[in-house]
Formats: sequence, structure tokens, C-alpha cells
Amino acid sequence: MTSDPRPAIPAAKNRLGDAAIYWLLARRSLWSDFHRVWLQSYGPLPEPSGGPVIIYLNHSSWWDGYLMYVIHRMVLRGRFDSHLLMEERQLRAYRFFTWSGAFSINRHDPEDTRRSQAYAAGLLRGGKRARALFIFPQGRIVHPDRRPLITFPGIARIISQVGPITLCPVALRYEFLGQQQPHAFIRIGPTHRPTDPSDECGVLDEITERLTHSCDALRADVVAGALDRYQTLLRGRHGIDQRFDRLLRLMSCGRMN
Repeated sequence: MTSDPRPAIPAAKNRLGDAAIYWLLARRSLWSDFHRVWLQSYGPLPEPSGGPVIIYLNHSSWWDGYLMYVIHRMVLRGRFDSHLLMEERQLRAYRFFTWSGAFSINRHDPEDTRRSQAYAAGLLRGGKRARALFIFPQGRIVHPDRRPLITFPGIARIISQVGPITLCPVALRYEFLGQQQPHAFIRIGPTHRPTDPSDECGVLDEITERLTHSCDALRADVVAGALDRYQTLLRGRHGIDQRFDRLLRLMSCGRMN
């Protein structure tokens, strides 16, 4: 057993590296591959004056990590010192994500899991700026409509070690809505505080219930076509369908003239 209190791969925040990942990788990829990124927020967004926050998200796609960057930069305006709990195997393959505050967890190693949870709690308690931890409590990619939604207890164990903290559910979803490229949806909030942070089972049940409700509400909005409840966060580049339609309109105008 090692005496090192850190996870196998700790965070290595790098301001320039974080900006490069956001602008050159995450945002550029979303612009290139999506028609739009939509946002719906319920209630006030987390504020640094309220102390640390855990933002817990459903995990249904490889794209979820990129939307996390959008939430941090565009929705929360970069006001939090943000970190991300990431599977060790994935972080070893993409170690540059440590520049954005990612650190590892190995769920197959109980001692490493304990260290990662303690490290996460320490990050949230410390720092000159209020800190945010992004976490996918499902622990793996799962279809967004699979029920019941299963969450791992690690998030509750972290909360029990932090003390006063704000929690914020986020539902993510991806759909094709008639264009060549898909749409990405973000539903954030409302924030809440754990009734009893020391009651890990109760905290986990509440998180699971709230995340399930957020995912179900987002699905209902998309199925109903209720896009008027959402604002456009990002517009992607025009797909071939839109460019071809524009060409046809120009040709039609040319014939009329």
C-alpha cells in the first residue's frame, strides 16, 4: 500500500493547455460536427460566493466531456476552478486532460478509489477560488433512456468529506432533428444542497432521483419538439444539406432576375 495520498494521475492545471483543449479540440469539434448546442437552465446557476460545487452529469456519449468544457467556459463563465474525475485508463491515453484539472480514479482498485475520493474532497475544500468538480456518477457510458439509472456511491463519499457544498444536476442528450448534423442538448439545474452530507445512502438516492428526473424532462422536451424552452449556446457550421439548399435558392433568384 502506498503512502502517497494522491491518485495515480493527479491534476496538473495548465492555463494555456486548458485553453488550447477548449478552443482547438472541444469547441472546434462541436462546431464542426453539430448543428447546434442547446441550453436550458432551471433556477440560479452556481455562484462562487456559494462555495464549492459538484456538477453531476449523465454519461451517454463520448461527446459528454466536450460539453463539460462548454458548461465550464460558456455557462459558468470560467468563474470556478474546475476539475474532472476521469477513469484512469482513459486519462493515461489522453493525459493532456490533466491540464484542465482531470485526475484519475481506478474503480477496480479500492485503495486508489479511496485516494481519489479523498483527493477530490481536498480539492473542493481548498484553493483561493471556489472549485467545481465535474463527475459522471454512472461511471461508464450508458444509453440515456436506460432505466433505472444506476449511480456509483463514490460521489456520496466525496460529499461526506467536504462539508457544506452545492450540487447541480446536468442532463445531456444528442438527437438528429431533420438536419444532416445532430443537435446536442444541455439541461442544467436546479442546484440543491444535501440534506445530510453524512448520510451517504440518502445523498446517493437523492442524486439518482434528481438526475433521472432531469434526463426524463430533457427527453420529453426533445420528443415534444419544445425547443422554444432552450437557447442556442453554439451554432455549428452549415451541413451539406444547408449549403445545397442555399445554392438552390441562389440559382432560383438568378433565374427570376
